[in-house]
Amino acid sequence: MTPDQTRARILEAADGLFGTLGFDATTTRDIAERSGVNKALIHYHYGSKDELLAELLDGYYARLGEALAPALTSGGPVREQMDAVLDAYGDFLAANLTFCRIVQREVASGRHMERIVERTLPTLQLGVDWLSRALPRPPAGLEAAQLLTSIYGIVVTYFTHGEVLRRLTGADPFTPKALAARKRHVRTVAGLMLTALTKGKS
Repeated sequence: MTPDQTRARILEAADGLFGTLGFDATTTRDIAERSGVNKALIHYHYGSKDELLAELLDGYYARLGEALAPALTSGGPVREQMDAVLDAYGDFLAANLTFCRIVQREVASGRHMERIVERTLPTLQLGVDWLSRALPRPPAGLEAAQLLTSIYGIVVTYFTHGEVLRRLTGADPFTPKALAARKRHVRTVAGLMLTALTKGKS
């Protein structure tokens, strides 16, 4: 196994364990057992469990930025751009449920809050810049940052609370059919918000 393959196996094991057990409950021994590598190799390649988490988050946020950037910078009608952004975000979260759980846990614990904030900020700024251009004069209380916060909640809560929804409804919220229905709903709600904001504007 090459060094790159070893690093990838360690990262994959940490991803799964951080998502299911949480960062604090996961030990380097757990990661070594799941990845099938010597515990010493984890410290050799990543230095510490904290650095392993940092590497994992860097990868996730880089891929998220890559998923959202084309929709945020493509130009065209605002509604089409918004739908493209919402679809890209929802598709990314649906494909990376472990990411949702890791971020939720780390934000709740506060231990790695700064890391989450640092990695979220560039993507948030892309969204603020786009919405500020699309809606340069919004009504008071509906500024770009506020709107993005509301839309963020609509999109993200479904994925971070997926297991709660499963138990409340008795249905799997992550089937293709359920995800398609959620995508339609989010588009509709965000579209209503956009229509209200742009009513009477050219």
